[in-house]
Amino acid sequence: MSRHLIANSIHEHPDTVTVVGWDPELRTYFCDLVYPDGVARPVAGGSEQEIGHADWLAAILADAGIGIPAVLLARLRLEKLALSSANAPQLDWRSGEPVPLT
Repeated sequence: MSRHLIANSIHEHPDTVTVVGWDPELRTYFCDLVYPDGVARPVAGGSEQEIGHADWLAAILADAGIGIPAVLLARLRLEKLALSSANAPQLDWRSGEPVPLT
């Protein structure tokens, strides 16, 4: 499963983290909000095959005031095509450039 941190909606607490990615087991793109206490709340893509296209995820999030960078959107499309998720990226995009998560 890939995990990418992106900028929050202006309506979210600044310590809340927005995570998007591709879940190959559920065959869906997803978005979770992770709160400061570590609890993750699914926003979209929590069910099997719920969001089959990266553009659908981007549209859902845009309605909530959350933008996915264009380069990340392209990467998400490629991640869906990957044969394995063993080396799935874990990146932080909040600065505008991808930074590996440690």
